[in-house]
Amino acid sequence: MLKVLYIYRHSDMGYSIGRVFKPIEEKMCKYCEVDAVYMPVPNYSLKGLWKNIRAARKAVKQKHYDVVHITGAEHYLIPFLNGYRLIVTVHDLGFYTNHPKTIKQRWKSLLFIKTLKWADCVTFISEKSKSEALKLVTLKKTLVISDTIGTDFELYPKQINTQKPVVLQLGTKDNKNLLRTIAALNGVSCHLRIIGPLSTEQVEALKSNDIEYSNVSNLTDPQIIEEYKSCDIVSLPSLYEGFGMPIIEGQAIGRAVVTSDVEPMNKVAGNSAVLVNPTDIKSIREGFIRAIENQQHYIHLGMQNVKRYRLDKITQEYYNLYQSLS
Repeated sequence: MLKVLYIYRHSDMGYSIGRVFKPIEEKMCKYCEVDAVYMPVPNYSLKGLWKNIRAARKAVKQKHYDVVHITGAEHYLIPFLNGYRLIVTVHDLGFYTNHPKTIKQRWKSLLFIKTLKWADCVTFISEKSKSEALKLVTLKKTLVISDTIGTDFELYPKQINTQKPVVLQLGTKDNKNLLRTIAALNGVSCHLRIIGPLSTEQVEALKSNDIEYSNVSNLTDPQIIEEYKSCDIVSLPSLYEGFGMPIIEGQAIGRAVVTSDVEPMNKVAGNSAVLVNPTDIKSIREGFIRAIENQQHYIHLGMQNVKRYRLDKITQEYYNLYQSLS
């Protein structure tokens, strides 16, 4: 039986990677002997990097692992794990590609991008992320394996609401395009439920556009699932995503989704979501109206789409990769 070690970043750095890979790790126990280690330090100071490197090196020496899989973010570990069959998953490179190339960014490039060339295989969650990486570094072997839906995301029927639907917005960072979403919903009868901390500019936009809204932050995974269940429409007209998990999470629960007609969101959604131009407020507005008026249609399409991202399928793809490298 193959022995596999999963390496995760510190949980204080965000739950998104763990939310994707924990179900895969648990399912992989059916095929492999599996262990996992979390990095002890949640920052990238020189001291923090060194402590994490030491922790990773200690972990890989516990057994003779056939595969060591860095599940995301901790790419700087790669040169220090020489001698092991090493797989690294890249979720996105927005931390580098979406910012001016300052000295700090060049330092990030050395730690998190150039180091990828030493991995035996780099997997990407979308063709877009793969394309971005290959413009920056030459890699030995690459493979695109999509994110997966956890087993907690199951169909939860809800009575269709066209009078005042709850629109769920997950995330408030600039790439989430909240300001244009707010402007697009001006005059649309709905309640905007926003997950994430709001800036002063965003609060002012909500007030000036007379948007009925509520806001919460720092939710646990079970609480986020409850937010999906409570909403009617999932909003992701994002400017940039590595994949776009809210698309398939919302569809798995049984909700219509509005997202961007740009990669990778349009590839993840296919024809199962309302696709809009994320830079055009009118397009976003028309998209929400279309989703509100045709919820059942998009719910049905979404339920078919999420079959492509179910846990059994994605776990099998990773297992096939592990076998090919061992």
